[in-house]
Amino acid sequence: MSLKWRWLSVGFIGGWLSYRWWCQLAVAPQPLAQRRSDVDYSKTPTLFVPGWGGHAWTYNRLLHWLAMQGYGHKVLTVRVDWHGHLHFSGQWQPTETNPLIQVLFDHSLTRSYQPQIDWITAILRALKQQYGVTAYNVVAHSWGGSAAIHSVVSEQRSGTLPRLHRMILLGAPVDEGRPGGAVDLAYQRLHAARHRLRSLDATVINVYGTLAGRQTDGSVPVYQVTALRDILRGGAVTYHEVHLARTSHGQLHASPKVWRFIGESLWGQTKKPLTRD
Repeated sequence: MSLKWRWLSVGFIGGWLSYRWWCQLAVAPQPLAQRRSDVDYSKTPTLFVPGWGGHAWTYNRLLHWLAMQGYGHKVLTVRVDWHGHLHFSGQWQPTETNPLIQVLFDHSLTRSYQPQIDWITAILRALKQQYGVTAYNVVAHSWGGSAAIHSVVSEQRSGTLPRLHRMILLGAPVDEGRPGGAVDLAYQRLHAARHRLRSLDATVINVYGTLAGRQTDGSVPVYQVTALRDILRGGAVTYHEVHLARTSHGQLHASPKVWRFIGESLWGQTKKPLTRD
C-alpha cells in the first residue's frame, strides 16, 4: 500500500512540475513577417500582462499572430519569480519597431493583485533604467488589468517611470465591491487618486464581454469593469468602453476577433473600435 501511495505522490509531483514548465513555455522572440502600409510603427514597447492564474499561453498565440500579421513582434520576456525578482530574456535592439514584451508571474495565484501592482511598477522602472524606455503601451487581462491601472498611479506619483501611451484592459474588475454591500478598498484608493489619472495624456480602452442573457463574462460582472468610467471620464484621458457580446472571460484574450481589435487599436492608422462606447 505504501508503495502505491509513493508512486501516486511521484506522479502527482511530476505532473505538477510538467504543468509549471508548460505554463512558463513562452513563445520565442520573432521578427515581423511583413510591414504594412496601414500600420504605424514606432519604438514604443507594448507589455502583455496576464491575470490571476495566467501563464505563458495566455498570450502566446496572440503574440505569434501579431508578428505574422505585421503589427508588432516579441523581443523580450520578463519573468517575475516567487521572490519578486525580475528575469529578462531575449534581445531588444534599439532599431526595433513595435516591440512586444511578454510578462510572466511565477506566483500567479495571489490572494490580491497588490503584488502584481508592485511587480509591474518594478518592470516599468527596470525598462526605463536598462532600455531607456520613456513611453509604453500595455494590454492586460483580468486582475492584470486591475494591477496595470493602479501602476499608472505609481507612475504619476514617482515621476521615475515611463509614461503610459495606450492601454487595453480585457475584463479587468477594477471594483470588486458589491452594490449595497462590501466595499472594495483597492477601488476606493483608485477613486481617491483619480485626479492623477485624469491628467494623463493617454488612451484607455476598457473591453468587457457578456454571455447570452447575462451581465457578466462568466467570471467578471459588467459593473466591476465599467466602474472605471467614473475614475477616468472628464479628464485628459481618452477613454473608450467596448462591449463584446457572446464573449467569455477567457475569450477576451484568446479570440482572433479580439486579437485583430488589439492590433488595430494600438497600431492601426484608423484605430476604429469594434463597437460604440
